[in-house]
Amino acid sequence: MTAEEKELVLSYLPLVEQIAYRLYRHLPRSVDIRDLIGYGVLAVVEALPKLDKNKNPTAYLKLRIKGAMYDYLRSIDFASRNIRSKEKAIKHALEKLSMEKGGEVSDEELAQFLGEDPEKLKEDLQAISFSYLMSLEEIFFEGRSYEELFESKEEGPEEVVIKKDLREKLLKAIERLEEKEKLVLQLLYYEELPLKEVAKLLGVSMARISQIKSSAIEKLKSYLASAL
Repeated sequence: MTAEEKELVLSYLPLVEQIAYRLYRHLPRSVDIRDLIGYGVLAVVEALPKLDKNKNPTAYLKLRIKGAMYDYLRSIDFASRNIRSKEKAIKHALEKLSMEKGGEVSDEELAQFLGEDPEKLKEDLQAISFSYLMSLEEIFFEGRSYEELFESKEEGPEEVVIKKDLREKLLKAIERLEEKEKLVLQLLYYEELPLKEVAKLLGVSMARISQIKSSAIEKLKSYLASAL
């Protein structure tokens, strides 16, 4: 790597750190922020040969950096069968306790019912929540590479129509959600609040927020898959 290339990589380090810390807010503490930053920097290094200053390099690198971090998280089994089996157990326990109580169930009550440490339960809920975010973003890539997303600086008429159509379909899909589902998605993904903060803000458990979010994303995936 030349001195100029090293300087260019260092110039994008703040961007890597910004993306890493935004993702980290939604992740359990078992994930090391330094690993996210490391994979992000590696993505910048690998992207250098294809970097074109005339084709929005920052937007291109954001996708590469985020993609590398997501790949790393997948490699440590964020969406593994283990996570999905835990999700099913949590969902079943939450429904059972809600029926017995006739109201909201706290994270502590849920942890006790499952025989888990409350902090471990919160870690699991954060992992489940983030796994759904990754699966939702995959819909928008539709198997396309990062290069295909940035083929030209100027969008052609066809690309403009496709993006407009996708946006309209997404808005229609969101409109079909329940109001509470819309609110939870807005707070988690647009306001970028951590799961714990959203639960506190709405006065319910993290498990309940996770349940609402999972339901909303499954609906969106279903609506978009049938529309695309």
